[in-house]
Amino acid sequence: MPPIRGKTVAAFLACSLVLASPALAQRAQPAGFPDAPGKEVLLAKCFQCHAPTMWQDHRQDRRGWESVLYRMVGRGALWTEDEIKTMADYLATAYPRPAPASNQETP
Repeated sequence: MPPIRGKTVAAFLACSLVLASPALAQRAQPAGFPDAPGKEVLLAKCFQCHAPTMWQDHRQDRRGWESVLYRMVGRGALWTEDEIKTMADYLATAYPRPAPASNQETP
C-alpha cells in the first residue's frame, strides 16, 4: 500500500469541507424565529443579505414592516407582492411594535 501524501490529504479535506458546508447550512436555523406562516419565505428571502439579529431589536406594526420590505425592493430585492404580504404578516406577528406604556399612575 503506497503512503498517503500531503497533497492527497489536503485534497480530501478540501472536498470534505466543500461537500459538508451546504448540509450544515441547511441544518442551522436562526434562533428566535417563531414558527408561523411566512417564516420560510422570510428566511429564504431576507437571509441572502441580512443576519438574524436584524429583526430582534427592530419592531414594527404590519404597515411599518411592509414599508421596510418595499424599501428593500427599492434597493434591489426581487420579491413578488404576495411574498411581501406574507413576510409583512409574519414580521408583524413575530416582531410587533410594542404597545405604548401607560402614563397613568395608580393611587
